[in-house]
Amino acid sequence: MTTWFTAPDASVAEEGTAPMPPNRRTMAWLRLVAVIAVLASVAAAACTHTTDTAEPSSATIAPTSAPSSMPALRQPLPDHATQLRLARQRITKIVFLVKENRTFDTLFGLYPGADGATTGKLCDGTTVPLTQGHDDSPGAKHSFLTGIQVIDGGKMDCFDQTERAQGGVPYIQYHGDQIPNYWAYAQHFTLGDRFFSSAYGPTFVEHFWIVAASTNRYLSNEHLDQAGDDQIRGGYCDDPTERMDSFPLMTPAQTKTVYGLEQRADIRTIESDWIIQRWPCHDIKVVPDLLQSAGISWKYYLEQRPIWDVMGTIPHIRYGPMWNNIVGNESFVSDLQAGEMPDVSWLLPPITLSDHPDYGTLCNGENWTVNTINAIMQSPEWAHTAVFLTWDDYGGFYDHVPPPHEDIYGDGPRVPLLVISPYARQGYIFHETSDFSSVLRFIEEMHNLQSLGRRDATANDLLDAFDFQQKPIPPLILNPRDCSQAS
Repeated sequence: MTTWFTAPDASVAEEGTAPMPPNRRTMAWLRLVAVIAVLASVAAAACTHTTDTAEPSSATIAPTSAPSSMPALRQPLPDHATQLRLARQRITKIVFLVKENRTFDTLFGLYPGADGATTGKLCDGTTVPLTQGHDDSPGAKHSFLTGIQVIDGGKMDCFDQTERAQGGVPYIQYHGDQIPNYWAYAQHFTLGDRFFSSAYGPTFVEHFWIVAASTNRYLSNEHLDQAGDDQIRGGYCDDPTERMDSFPLMTPAQTKTVYGLEQRADIRTIESDWIIQRWPCHDIKVVPDLLQSAGISWKYYLEQRPIWDVMGTIPHIRYGPMWNNIVGNESFVSDLQAGEMPDVSWLLPPITLSDHPDYGTLCNGENWTVNTINAIMQSPEWAHTAVFLTWDDYGGFYDHVPPPHEDIYGDGPRVPLLVISPYARQGYIFHETSDFSSVLRFIEEMHNLQSLGRRDATANDLLDAFDFQQKPIPPLILNPRDCSQAS
C-alpha cells in the first residue's frame, strides 16, 4: 500500500503534508500534561468562585467549555485481547449513524487540540484562508473522479478546480458556536481526527462501503441518463435497463496501472479508458449477511432515495427475507422506545436533515442528530450502546490531510468521527488512522464474525477510542437550537 502521509518516522513533515500522530508514549505524556493544566486552572477558579452549582440535566454546551466532569488521570489501556473482552461485556448495541458531505476541517478544523487547518491550498499553490461558513452554505461538485482530482497525489490542493467551486465554495469552515452540539459531543466523548471516507466518493459509493467494505466496483450515483427506459432512477435490480458507472474486472497489472493514474490525478485517462457502465444488480456479501447468519439482529434505517438504496442492488437481499430489515428511518426511535432496538443499526437521516448542502440547513441537521441521540440516551439502551457518528464524503469541501492510498477506490478525504458511548474516552481526540471499514471491523470483532475482505480485515478496529474500565459517562441531553437564529 502506498500512503500519501508523511513517513511515520519522519521527524519533520514536508510542506503540504500533515504530521503523523504521536506514538502512544508521547500521547500519554501529552495527556498527562493537559490534565495537570486543567486541574490547575480548576484550582485557580476555585479561589475566586465560591458558589456551588449543580450540573444541569440538559443544556447546549458552549463550544469552549470543558466536559462537565473531567476524567481522572488517564491510565494506559489494556492489551487488545483485554480491550475486546471488556468491549463484549460492556457494549451490546451498535449504531452506525451516517450524515452527509462534510470534511473534518469544515466542521472541526478550529477544534482545540485536533489536527485542523485554517488555510487551504489552491491548485496553483496559492494559500487562502478558510472563511466562516453560513448555515446554508452551498457545496461544490464531488464525485469519484473529483475526489482523485482534489487529493492530487497527496497535495490536497485542487478543490478549486471542480464544478461549482467558484467564489471559494470549498474553502469554508464553521466555528464552534455555529455547531455547538456537535462540538459538545466532541468535548464529552471522543473525536476522531484521522478518520477518512473509504472511497473518493460520492454518496452511493460510500454507502456501499458502510455495509460491504467495498463499492462492488461502482463509482458513482446513478446519473439521469442511466435511469433506464422508465427514466426513473433507483429501480436497480427491478429495472434491467438501468446503468451505473463502474470499474471493469481487472487483472493485477491493470489495477496497478489505474493506481498509478490516481497517484498522478490523471482523471481524464481513468474516465476515457477505465470506466464502464453496467446494470446495478450484482450479488456481494455484506456485513448484514454475517450478522444474519450468526443470529444477530440488525436493521438498515433510511429514507428511500436512490443514492442510499445500495441494498436494492444486491439480489439476494432485494428478493430475500433480509429485505424486511430495510426500513424507514422514522422507525428507529419507535423501535428504540418499544424496546426493539436491534443489536446493529445503520441509521441514515432524512435528506433535508442530513447536513447535505443545498437540501437543508446545518442547524436543522444538527437538531435531528441531537433529538436522535437524546432518544438513545434517555432509553435503557444507553448503558451499553456505542454510536459511531460520521459524514459520508467530503462534499466538495476542503481538508488538508492527505488520505492513505489504500487501493483504486480510496481512501477519500478526511471526515469527522464522533464516538458517543458511556465508555468513549471522555474529551479525547483519537489520532489513529481509520475509515468506514473500521466501524465494520468493530462490528465483526464484537460478534466474532469473519471479515469480508482485506480492507475490513486490516482496518483499525477503533477499540482504543474506548476505555471500558472507566466510570460510565452519564447521558448528555442537549437542547435543539432555534434555527431562526442560525447564521
